[in-house]
Amino acid sequence: MKKKIAGIVATLLITTSVNVFATDTTKYKNQIENNNNKLNELSEDKKEIQSQKVEINSELKKVIEDINALSNEVSVLNSSISDKEAGIAQKVLDIQAMESKIIELEENIKVQNDEIRGQEVELTIQEGILSERVRAAYKFNSFGSVVFTLIESKSIVDFTERLMFIEKMAEKDREVMAIIDSIILDLEERRAELETSKQEAEAVRVRLDSEKVTLENERASLVSQKAVVTDKLSEQKNLEEAKRNLIANMSQEEQMLASSIGDIMDDNAALEAEIQKVIRVAQEKARREAEAKKLADAKKQHVANKNTPVNVVSSSGYVRPVSGRISSPYGYRIHPIYGVKRMHTGVDYAASQGTPVVSVKSGTVILRQYNSSYGNYIIVDHGGGVSSLYAHLSGFAISYGQSVKQGQKIGYVGSTGASTGPHLHFEIRINGNHVNPANYVR
Repeated sequence: MKKKIAGIVATLLITTSVNVFATDTTKYKNQIENNNNKLNELSEDKKEIQSQKVEINSELKKVIEDINALSNEVSVLNSSISDKEAGIAQKVLDIQAMESKIIELEENIKVQNDEIRGQEVELTIQEGILSERVRAAYKFNSFGSVVFTLIESKSIVDFTERLMFIEKMAEKDREVMAIIDSIILDLEERRAELETSKQEAEAVRVRLDSEKVTLENERASLVSQKAVVTDKLSEQKNLEEAKRNLIANMSQEEQMLASSIGDIMDDNAALEAEIQKVIRVAQEKARREAEAKKLADAKKQHVANKNTPVNVVSSSGYVRPVSGRISSPYGYRIHPIYGVKRMHTGVDYAASQGTPVVSVKSGTVILRQYNSSYGNYIIVDHGGGVSSLYAHLSGFAISYGQSVKQGQKIGYVGSTGASTGPHLHFEIRINGNHVNPANYVR
C-alpha cells in the first residue's frame, strides 16, 4: 500500500510540476508571440520601405547619370563656345590687321599718285622744252641748222665742236625722256600692284567679315543650346534633391521602425530571460521529483530484491537530431526575415519536409506547443540542467510530459513559424541559457 501511495505521489508531483511549468511559460510565450506578430508587421513595413528605397535609389542613380551626361554636354558646349569666341576674337584681330593694311596701301597709293603727278609735271615741262626744240628744228631744218652752225663757226674745229654739242643736247633730251618714261612706267606698275594688293586685302577683309558673322551665328546657336541643356540640368538637379529628401525621410522612418523592432526584441529578450528562469525552476523541480521517484523506485526495488543494490545505467553522449548539413551555425547573423543583426540561438539543419527528428538524448518532454517564431517546437529536459529544443516542426510524434529515449522519433521537419523554408532549428540550453550546440552534437 505504501508503495502504491509513493508511486501515485511521485506521478502527481511530476504532472503538477509540468502543468505549472506550462502555465508559467504560456503567458510569456503568448507575449512573445504577440511581440513577434508586431515584429512581423514592422518588418513588413520596413521591407516595403527598403523596397521603395531600392526603387528610388535606382531612379536616383538614373537621375545622377542624366546629370553627369548633361554636365558633360554643358562642358562640351562651354568649350565649343570658348573656341568660337576665341575664333571671333582672332577674326576681329585679323580684320583690324587687314583694315590697317588697306589703310597703309591706300596711303602708299596716294603717295605713288602724288609722285606720278610730280613726274607727270616734270614730264610736261620736259616735253615743253623738247617741243620747243623740235619746233625750232622743224623751223630750221637740219641743213639750215648745220649751215647756220657752219657760218657761225670760226673754224672747222669750232664747227665740229658746235655740231657735237648739238648732237649731245639731242642725246641728253632723249635720255631725259627715257628716264622720265621709265619712272612713269615704274610708278604706274607700283600703283597697279598697290591697287591689286588693296583689292586682295579688301577681299580678305570681306571673307574675314563673313567668317566672323558665321562664327557669331554658330556661337549664338551654341549659347541657345547651352541654355536648353542648362534648364534640363537644373530640372534634374531639383529632381535629385527631391529624391534625396524622400530617401532621407524614408531612412528616418526606417530608423524609427528599426528602433521599434529593437524595443520589441529587447522585450522579447526579457521575456526569454523569464522563460529561462521558469525552465530552470521547472528543471530543478523535475530533478527533485526525479530523485524522489528514483528513491521511491529504489525502495520498491529494495523490497523486491531483499535489499540487493540497484545498478542505474545512464546514457552518455548525444546523437544528431536529424541527418543533413548545418545550414546556419550558432552565433550572431543577419536575420533572414527581419533583416537585422541578432543572435542565432542554435543551429539550423538543412532537411526536407517531413524528415523524422529524434531526441539527441533521453529525457522528458517539458514543452510541446506552437509559437509564431519557433512554430511547432519541443523542449526535452535531459536532467542536470541540460535541455534540448527542436523548432519549426511540421508535426509532433510524442506527447506533452512523455519520457523519450535517445534516438527516439519526436517530430518531423517543417517550416512553421518565422521560417524561410523546411529545416530544423536545434538548441542546447544549460539551466535555460542557450549555448553552442556544436559543443554537444557533432
